[in-house]
Amino acid sequence: MSPSRRGTGPRGLSTEAIHDAAIAVMEETGEAGFTVRKVAARAGCDPMTVLYHAGSKERLQRAMIDRITGQLPQLPPDAPWQSRLRTLARGYRALALRYPRTFKLMPRVMNSGPADAAMTEMTFQALVDAGVPDRQVPALCWGLHASIIGLCLGEVGGMSTPASTGELAELAALPADRFPHTRRFADFYARLEPADVFEHTLDALLAGVAQIAERAR
Repeated sequence: MSPSRRGTGPRGLSTEAIHDAAIAVMEETGEAGFTVRKVAARAGCDPMTVLYHAGSKERLQRAMIDRITGQLPQLPPDAPWQSRLRTLARGYRALALRYPRTFKLMPRVMNSGPADAAMTEMTFQALVDAGVPDRQVPALCWGLHASIIGLCLGEVGGMSTPASTGELAELAALPADRFPHTRRFADFYARLEPADVFEHTLDALLAGVAQIAERAR
């Protein structure tokens, strides 16, 4: 897809101002209520001005993803590769918590634009620095991003929240002979901490990267 127009257009509005207005509307209404007309009202312009900058609703949403992705922290090239990838992952989680409804658009595109490409490049570099063989770097990069985004979506969607009283009762009612471990760990669901789920899973992902690199040596 071709990028959105840069600079200013009718009424002197910048492309970035349109994107920011669109993000605000998405966070207020969710995708079901998101329309170009509402974005225009938020930005103080007419719908044609929004389309002048975006081209279409689909391209606008793609640009919205790239706009929030641009808030991810830069990864210092001289930092350990594990630190860089951990910083990136935590950055994605912060975005999901700040823009939960816009963040849900992320899985729909392989690359949303320049900011996304920059994050991919930094991930490539971290994996290369870790010692991952070149033939495995692209797939592992994609898998890491998909895993991290999935974790974030699970949290903002409610999957990583403590179980309700009813859900705990359902667990307690499971046959002990068939679900011994589920029953054993039931208390975990009652006091589930999303940050712990995220960090423990991230530890496992980074350990996996290190293992792949070690096998290649």
